[in-house]
Formats: sequence, C-alpha cells, structure tokens
Amino acid sequence: MPHNNLNDKTDNRSHAHYIHRLSYSSQEKLAGTFVLVAIGLLVWLLISSQKTQNLFEEEITLYGTMNSVQAINEDTDIIISGLVIGRVTEVNIDDSNHVVVSMSILKKYQKLIRTDSIAELLNFKFALLGKSVIEISIGSPQLPIIKDGDSLIIKESLNLIKLIAKFEPVLGALQDSIKRMNEILQAIEPDQVGTNIDNLESISNNLKEITDKIAKGKGFVGNIINDKNTQEDLTGTISNVKNITDQIQGGQGVAGNAIYNQQMQQDILTSVSNLKIITEQTNKLLVSIQQQVDELPELTDKVKPLLEEADKTIKATQQIWPLSSSIPKDNKQTLTSPEASE
Repeated sequence: MPHNNLNDKTDNRSHAHYIHRLSYSSQEKLAGTFVLVAIGLLVWLLISSQKTQNLFEEEITLYGTMNSVQAINEDTDIIISGLVIGRVTEVNIDDSNHVVVSMSILKKYQKLIRTDSIAELLNFKFALLGKSVIEISIGSPQLPIIKDGDSLIIKESLNLIKLIAKFEPVLGALQDSIKRMNEILQAIEPDQVGTNIDNLESISNNLKEITDKIAKGKGFVGNIINDKNTQEDLTGTISNVKNITDQIQGGQGVAGNAIYNQQMQQDILTSVSNLKIITEQTNKLLVSIQQQVDELPELTDKVKPLLEEADKTIKATQQIWPLSSSIPKDNKQTLTSPEASE
C-alpha cells in the first residue's frame, strides 16, 4: 500500500501544469518575455504608422493664407505629386480676418518647394474620401528654395456649397422644363403622332424625288446644276448685274448720277417738289370744275323759262300787222321745242 501511494503522488506530479513545475525565476522570465513581445509589437506598429514613421525627422514650418477654412483641420495632409510631405499643425485667424494655416513640412522635401510653388486646397477633388488635402506644386529648379517660416498663398478650391447654390436656379429651371415636357408628352395623342410620322415620311419621299430630279438635270434647279448653257447664262447675268452695279457705284448712267451726283439729286428734289405743287393745283382745279358742273343743272333750269318766254314773244310779234306781212313765216323749230317745254 505505501508503495502504491508513492506511485500515485508521482503520477499527480507528472500531470500538473508545466507552469507549476517551473521555478519562480522561470515564471518571471516567461512573463517578461510576453511583455517584451507586446512592447516590440507596439513599437513596430508605431514605427510602421504613417503618422509616426517620420517622428524623429527634422521639419520646417510654412504658412499659408486663405479666405475660409473649408474643412481644414490638424489632420489635413500636405502632398507634393501625391507624396505626403507634411501635415497641418495649426489653424488661426489673423487681424485681417484671413485664415492662417501652419504647415509642418519634412525638411528632406524642402528642396522641392521653390519661391514659385503654389499651394492648392483639394477638398473638392477628395470629397468622396471625406477629407481635405493641400497640394504644393514643385517649383522651378533655377529659383531659390523656400525658407523656413515663409508663407504661401493657398489657392482655394471650388466651394461645394457655393457651387450648389449657383446651380440651384439652373436645377429649378431644369425641373420646370422637365415638368413642361412631361405635360407636352401627355398632351400628345398617339394617333396624331402616327399621322405626323406618315406626313414626315411623305415629305421625305417628296424630297427624295426632288433630289433625284435635280440629280438628273430636270427642272430649273437641275438645269442650273447640270446644264452648262444655263450655268453660262446665269454666270453672264450675274456678270451683267455686277457691271451695272459697278457703273452705278462709279456714278455712271441715270441711276449712278441720281445716287452720286449732287446736282442731279437737287434737280430731282426740285422736280419732285414742283410736281407736288402742280398736283395740288390740279386737285384744286378739278374741285372747282366739279363745283361748276354741279351748278350747271340749276343754271339750265333758270334759263329754260326765259327761252320759253322769248319764243312766245316772237310768235306773238309775227301775228301783229304790219309786221306779219313783212316777216316771213319760219317753219323751223322754235327756241324751245314742244318736247322741251313739256
């Protein structure tokens, strides 16, 4: 029995956890190893991080001025040709109400920035990424390198809010146009559209026939295009018209004198003025004649009774002796015929 108990104790020791079988110093060494590994991983992560990999490199400070912040903060990156060379460290407002941005730039990239370099805010281009970036252009090699503490003017990008505000009226007008177009489309009847399509097809066929006739030299247009004689006649006519216009411009002929000869122009104006006076006088004469013609029937009515009285007097005189024997009877018509007296 004692022997069995001894074996059981030996088995229990063999099945115990290895940490309990180590000495106290070994446990400390193992714990220290885990701590060192964790610290090493942490250091490696810090070194491999983009924000801390240049932690111990020398930097310079540049300043930029803007009119508005436009989503710039201390996490805004500074890039050159897509390469991150620094970041924004501070954003302030000066006495002139301008935004002053402090930029920390790695000194090793200082040689790329010259006095003609331009900084530009690219918040609109990086809007999908939800961040703002300041890009500095590479300067000309022949110009001086920018110094620590110098300032750059930051070219502000298009403000998305202002852009939307500018396009808002356009979008409203576009919406109204779409609404009106929708109303027009709803008012169009399908049968009418089919009729219009048929009409367009007929017009297209007619145009095809016309162009075919023109191509074959038929009709006036076809003769002009295809008939050489017609072309020559047309060319001659155009040449004659050109000669006439040249003569007119040269002051030749009646038309040319009328246009360019001042004396003839004065004569024409005088003739027109005289013609106007003659026309007015003629109109007055015609009015006077018309008035006299209108008075003629009244005058005739007044003379008619006098003629009748004279006729009666003559007849009576012929009946008185001794005049009746000396005056021969006249069978001619009296001054007033019976038809007229009636």
